[in-house]
Amino acid sequence: MKMKYKIALAIVGVLLLGNIYLGYSYSLWIKSFESEEPNVITSGCFTITFEEKTKSLSLKNTYPISDKTALEKIKPYKIQVSNTCDSTDAGYSITLNTVDLGVDKPKLEDQYLKVAIGLDEVTPTFGTNLNKMEINNEIENIDVSGTLLTSYIINTGFIPKGTSKTFDIYLWIDEVATNDVKNQFFEAGISVTTYATKINDLKATIIEAVDNNGGNAMGNEYRFAGANPNNYIEFNNELWRIVGIVDTPNGPKIKMIKNDSVMGITQMSNESGNNWNNSSIKYYYENEYYPSLSDEAKNQMESGIWNLGSSNNYQGNGTALNWKEYETGSLVISGNPTNYEGYIGMLTPSDYGFATNGGSSEIGATCFATNLTNISSIEDCKNNNWLSIGEAMWLMTSSAIDANNYFIINSNGDVEEQNSTLTALEKPCVYLKDNIMVEGGNGTIGNPYRLKK
Repeated sequence: MKMKYKIALAIVGVLLLGNIYLGYSYSLWIKSFESEEPNVITSGCFTITFEEKTKSLSLKNTYPISDKTALEKIKPYKIQVSNTCDSTDAGYSITLNTVDLGVDKPKLEDQYLKVAIGLDEVTPTFGTNLNKMEINNEIENIDVSGTLLTSYIINTGFIPKGTSKTFDIYLWIDEVATNDVKNQFFEAGISVTTYATKINDLKATIIEAVDNNGGNAMGNEYRFAGANPNNYIEFNNELWRIVGIVDTPNGPKIKMIKNDSVMGITQMSNESGNNWNNSSIKYYYENEYYPSLSDEAKNQMESGIWNLGSSNNYQGNGTALNWKEYETGSLVISGNPTNYEGYIGMLTPSDYGFATNGGSSEIGATCFATNLTNISSIEDCKNNNWLSIGEAMWLMTSSAIDANNYFIINSNGDVEEQNSTLTALEKPCVYLKDNIMVEGGNGTIGNPYRLKK
């Protein structure tokens, strides 16, 4: 994913190194080694400047807290990294490196710590448990005072030539921690590594990720697949996931789904019928959710055409490939639309079917040959599908047999019809513009892709 120039660079600065101590009063603090002057490293035209904007991160007399409370109350440790070169873009990686304190200082487990990074004065909205972060295996340049235990990648990205980026680093004890963690210690160093690179566009990033990590590539389509692929993306300051590059009547488009619901468990419609244009969910998306999005998010989205075609033979021929053909067809209940043009839609049955890889190419082929109405009968197909979440979720495809039904992914992981007045979880989907660039991240839940503003 990184396209490095042929410049041999190893630029690592230990920016913060201190202790977190959890005592009987849940007192927590970090003290940093402070730089009196900015640190500047130059190689040809490639120049990186690091400057601390605050002297230390200090959390006193605190206790396990929620993400919301932490991000509202904690004063973050702030640094700025500048790329002063006028011809070369920079890539960067920020790692948090845990240290062994010895037998006399029992270590606070990483699972009880949360970390978040705000970029360019934007406060994050959620934190990630440290043990869920990607592990950094390139530790030859990591310098800590003690025995290095684990190096976690907590942020990656790009700094275009002639620009700067500010980082606000938050660290706190997760609210799930109990009295069992009293009198435990935690020490870590934060390091920043920079290198010359070229910024990628999102489509190229998706294609490379799908090709290299067991996704499904079919013609112009590239689908993330598997139990938990690295397809997380930050959008509207929220966590989303990339479905992939999907075919639409307007050509291949980047399709995403929100990680969390906006309405929760809800009816598709509060009255009988399965015309998408009359559904309660569509009304909410258009009149409540879309207006609430940031201007930046709206500028990154693209109005698209969402296929609404259905099938009256899906129980006999209802594989993912069958459904792809049905959705682009014209079979619907009389009076219903065959497509919808707008900014927000939902998943379709084929989206669900193409999100599995079965755990191997052999099992994946079996999954694609199995009707989605019975896909849970093959455990590997169900367990290696990141859209199988263990609870019923609405699809935007309506029945061509019963004028009151829509399709859902049921709690078992099969596709079936359900009356529109019953309830299931909803999650919105959007299309992104073709020219979107990736500013940073690697697609993991702790370091999601970030879009260039």
